[in-house]
Order: sequence, then C-alpha cells, then structure tokens
Amino acid sequence: MRRFRSALAAVAALAAFAGVGVAAAPAQAASYCTTKGQKYFCDYNITTTKFPNGTKEEFVVGSDHAVWTNWTRTDGSWNGWVSMGGWVQSHIEISYLQNNPLAFTIAAIGGDDNYWFRMRYPDGSWTNWQVSCTVAPNGFNCP
Repeated sequence: MRRFRSALAAVAALAAFAGVGVAAAPAQAASYCTTKGQKYFCDYNITTTKFPNGTKEEFVVGSDHAVWTNWTRTDGSWNGWVSMGGWVQSHIEISYLQNNPLAFTIAAIGGDDNYWFRMRYPDGSWTNWQVSCTVAPNGFNCP
C-alpha cells in the first residue's frame, strides 16, 4: 500500500509538472508589445529609419501580420499608424538604394516563406508588395 501511494504521488506530481509546463509554454505563443497605440509582435521589434531632415519612420509587424508604418511630422509629432498591407512573419529589414536615404526597400518573409519587399521612391511613393527577384527573376523592378 505504501509503494502504491508513493507511485500515485509520483504520477500526480509528474502530471502536475507536465500540466504546468504545457500551460507556461504553449506552442508558438505570440507575445505582443505596444508602441504609440499600435500592437505588434515583440519578437519582430521596431525597424526605424531617419531621413536627412530629421524625420523618423518606424515599421512594425502588427498583430494582424500586416506591416504598419508611422512617421514624425516637421513639428516632431507622430502622424499615426498606416497599414502597408502584406502578411509577414519576420523582422522588417531596410536596404538603402544607390546611397540615397530617401530611396529604400523594406523586406520581410511572407506567409508563403518567400522574401517579399516594397520599394520607397525619393518622392515618398511606394511600390506594391512584390516577391524577391530570386523567386521571380522576371518580376517588376528585377534586373
């Protein structure tokens, strides 16, 4: 009887431990942060760039997996978050084009596991999302 109770206690302790372990670390749990009112994936961080006139622009992956951007106005106040669409599952990277701080791409891994990007022109306009040229070599803006 004593062995049975010890075994039963050991099984109960193991079950309790396993239950706590599962509850504490669910598979692919997402943690969210908030910045200036926008909820985003903490793991992907905030990507920031600064223009020559001092304007800052931030990019985050929102809780909806879309890319969101916010920038400062000339008086230093923030514009407010604007969705850039897409569905991404990684940190957003910035690459500058031809040494021009006003022309750059933002890129991230999309829901299809391909590398997707949008290009910003010096006038502030953006291309649509497009898959990497290594995936679609004849795509728009590919050499």
